[in-house]
Amino acid sequence: MSCKEDAPNPILSRGEARTRSKSHRFRPNYLSFSGTYQCNLACAHCCVPIEWKDYLDIEVAKRFTSECAAMGIRTMGFTGGEPFIYPEFLEKVSRHAARLGFRFDKISTNGAWWKTVEELEATLKRLLRAGYSGRLGLSVDRFHPVKIEVLAQFARSAAKVSKRDDILTISYAAGAPDAGLEKVQAVARALGGFVEFSPALGAWMLVAPDVSATLNFNHLAAVERAEGLTDNWDGAWFKEDYCEGPGQAFVVTPRGEVKPCCGFASDLDQLTIGNIHEHSAKEILKRGREHPYVGKVFSKGLSAIKEEILATNPDALPGRTTNHCYFCWFALTRGLAKGMPGLGEQVGQWTGSGAHSASTGPHLIVTSQQATRSAAAQMRPDRAPGSDTARA
Repeated sequence: MSCKEDAPNPILSRGEARTRSKSHRFRPNYLSFSGTYQCNLACAHCCVPIEWKDYLDIEVAKRFTSECAAMGIRTMGFTGGEPFIYPEFLEKVSRHAARLGFRFDKISTNGAWWKTVEELEATLKRLLRAGYSGRLGLSVDRFHPVKIEVLAQFARSAAKVSKRDDILTISYAAGAPDAGLEKVQAVARALGGFVEFSPALGAWMLVAPDVSATLNFNHLAAVERAEGLTDNWDGAWFKEDYCEGPGQAFVVTPRGEVKPCCGFASDLDQLTIGNIHEHSAKEILKRGREHPYVGKVFSKGLSAIKEEILATNPDALPGRTTNHCYFCWFALTRGLAKGMPGLGEQVGQWTGSGAHSASTGPHLIVTSQQATRSAAAQMRPDRAPGSDTARA
C-alpha cells in the first residue's frame, strides 16, 4: 500500500498545483503537523479550538514522520494554533524530516508571537540550523489584530536571518481574491514596496526591496467563530476538484488525530481517520480510504455528497455555495451526509460534550481517553500563551 504513485507537491492549496493524478482515491502526498492548538491571538474567523492545551509529543511525531517517509510522502508543513509557541517541536521534527529527505512547504504563523527582535531572530536561526528550508506563511488580513510594524519587522527579520527574499508567503482570508488586501498593502508600504497582481502566477504579489511574497487567498467561511461574519450561500455551486487542493494530506492535530485535509471542516471529529498514538501511517491510509465520507469525497467527489443530500431531501440545503470547505462543514455539522452524525456547529463550545465531542463508529475515533491522557501527559502551563494587547 504505497503513496509513491504521485510526486509530492510543494504547496497545500486548492487548484491545479496538486491535481496531477487522474486517479481518484485518497493518496496523501503531504504531511502537516499542528504541535499545539494554543495561540497568542483570538481571531474572529478562526476555527481552531485555541483553548485546548494539548501539545503533540515530539517522539511520536518523529516516528510517524518516518512511517510516512517509508510510504513515499516527502512534503511537510506546520500549522496550529501558533506553531512558534512550541518552537522545540518545529526544530526537532524539522531536523528529523530533513534527515529523511523531506521537502518543506511552510509554517503558518501570525508573525506576532515574539517579544523582542532578538528573540525573533534567535528562534528563526535555530529553526534554520535544524534543517528547515521551507517558507514562513504569514497571515495578514483584517481578522488578525496585529500592528503593521510588527508584521513588517517579522518580514525584515525573516529575510535577514534566512538570507532569502522569498522566505515569506502571505495568506489572507476574504470573500473574494481581490478583496481584503488593505492590510497587506499597508505592510508592503512599511517595507518600501507595493502589491501587484501577477498574470503569470494568477495571484497577487507583495514586492519590496528585501522581500517578495506570493499572496494565497483563503475563501472566508462562516464556520464556528465566524458563523456571523459572512454568507457563503452565494448562488453558484463549487467546481469539483475531488478536494485535491487542501486534501490528499495527513494533517495531524496536537491530540494525534489525523485528518485528510486542512480545510475549515478538518477540526470536526467526523473527519478523523486515525490517531498516530494508536495507528500506523499505513493503517490510517487504509482507514481513510474506507471511511464512509472521506473515501467517497476523494473517489467520487464532494459533488457526490451534494447529490446524495439533495436526492434525499431537495430542501436540505439553504442554497448553493462556491466554497467547498463551507459546504463540507455544513453537511457534516447538520448531519446531512449519509452515515455521519451531526456535531460541532455551536459557536464557543470548544470543550466538553458540545462541539468537537467524541463519536463512535468504525471510522470515528473515540477521543475522550486520548484527551484525558494528553491533558495529563502533555499539558505545558509554562508555555501557555497570554494575550499580548500591546502588539495587537
